[in-house]
Amino acid sequence: TTDRFVAVMYNNNNQVIPGNTAAVSNELPFKGLNQFGEKFLSRFQVSQMRNSLLQNLTFIDSPGILSGTKQINRGYDFGRVIRWFVERSDLVLLLFDSHKLDISDEFKLAIRTLAGHEDKVRIVLNKCDQISQQELMRV
Repeated sequence: TTDRFVAVMYNNNNQVIPGNTAAVSNELPFKGLNQFGEKFLSRFQVSQMRNSLLQNLTFIDSPGILSGTKQINRGYDFGRVIRWFVERSDLVLLLFDSHKLDISDEFKLAIRTLAGHEDKVRIVLNKCDQISQQELMRV
């Protein structure tokens, strides 16, 4: 499933840690995620690898924002989970697909979740090299 949050971080050994384990580990900063329940924790994992780039930072890859008929009941409070990560982040990259001009309810929720943390947000216009200049101006 693509409905998964993945924390990518440094470790001397390459390993994948399931969300349930990560959320109770004293060595990882994810204890607060227990509040979101089993459904969320089953869709969270930590991927650790030996890469010097990761020694001083952690990436959190969130699942894609769903639109229209693709919207599903995730089984956990997506907005609260996003908020939890945003509050602990130094930088948030919000990728916006230049091919999709509509903003779904879930995308609106994600944007509202960023309120109060606007200084951390950078918007990336994804796939903008694949559209004409006229279409880019509309976006």
